[in-house]
Amino acid sequence: MELLTFLKTSKGTVLAVEMLLCLLVVICKAAYGCFIWSGIVELVWAVVTFFVYAMDLYKTLVFFPWTDFFRAITGSLFLFITSLLCFVWNPSLAAEVVGNVFGLLAAVLFGYDAYNIIKDIKNIKEQGGNVGNVVIF
Repeated sequence: MELLTFLKTSKGTVLAVEMLLCLLVVICKAAYGCFIWSGIVELVWAVVTFFVYAMDLYKTLVFFPWTDFFRAITGSLFLFITSLLCFVWNPSLAAEVVGNVFGLLAAVLFGYDAYNIIKDIKNIKEQGGNVGNVVIF
């Protein structure tokens, strides 16, 4: 599957928006350094996941949907908690507020992705399929 073809799928679009929001979080939080690691980690995970799906490498990886679910749920939790903590620590710069808002939006999107992944895994299991080598779109 090509990159542009994968980008047109719902999973590709969600991953692209996740990468964009994480990049914005990193840029905004770099101005004041409040938990910048969460945005960087989730950006790298989203990029790797995007390329695994786009290059059809998921077919050779066992249980990749569960790995993707773990990525999405941890991303949601990390970004939500770190953005709330940065809000509590008296934000004074506009970049702080914007970075935290983007972090909360990214947390919601990661949660949405995790919900869709677990719903698709459940449907595959109910149909008697193997979750090991199935792509979720």
